[in-house]
Amino acid sequence: MDIRLEPARMEELEPIWSLVGRTVVHMNALGNPQWGEDYPTVDFYREDIRRGELYAAYVGGTLAGVACINTSEAPEYAAMPWTTTPPAVVIHRMAIDPAFQRQGVGRAFFRFAENLARQRGLTALRIDTYSLNHRMQALIQSQGFCRVGEIHLHGRPLTYPCFEKRLGVS
Repeated sequence: MDIRLEPARMEELEPIWSLVGRTVVHMNALGNPQWGEDYPTVDFYREDIRRGELYAAYVGGTLAGVACINTSEAPEYAAMPWTTTPPAVVIHRMAIDPAFQRQGVGRAFFRFAENLARQRGLTALRIDTYSLNHRMQALIQSQGFCRVGEIHLHGRPLTYPCFEKRLGVS
C-alpha cells in the first residue's frame, strides 16, 4: 500500500477533525475511553498545524491518519527513567481513520518519526498511550519500543504507559 506523509495544511482542519471524530467513536466502541469531548479538541490540531508539527497520511489521495510529531514532552515525562537524555522525538495524538487501521498507516508514522529523529541527530523516540488502548500498545511495542513507566494525564484515573525507542547511531 502506498502511504504518503506530509505536513498537514490549515485548509484540511475540517476533514482532519472529522477523521478524529470517527477514530474516537471507534476507540470507545473497543472499550478504550482515552479520548472524548475534553481531549483532544480541534484547537490542539489547529495549533499543531500552525506550528508545522501535524503530519497527514494519505492512501491513494485519501486522508487516512494524522499525528503530531515534535520534541515537546508532557511535564509528567520528567519523572520517567528514560535511557536517553532529551530532546527526543515524541509522537502525540495519532489518529488513524478506522477504515485504514491495520493497513500500515500507524507503522508509517513511526518510520517517519524515526527518520525525523535521525535527521535531527536525536537518539530516541518517545510516546505514551492510555492503559486501555491495547491496540496502540501492541503497535508501539511491535515497532521496537520498550515500556519505561507510567504517568497520569488529563485527569484520567487510569495510567498512561510511557515507551521509548533508543536509536542507534548511524
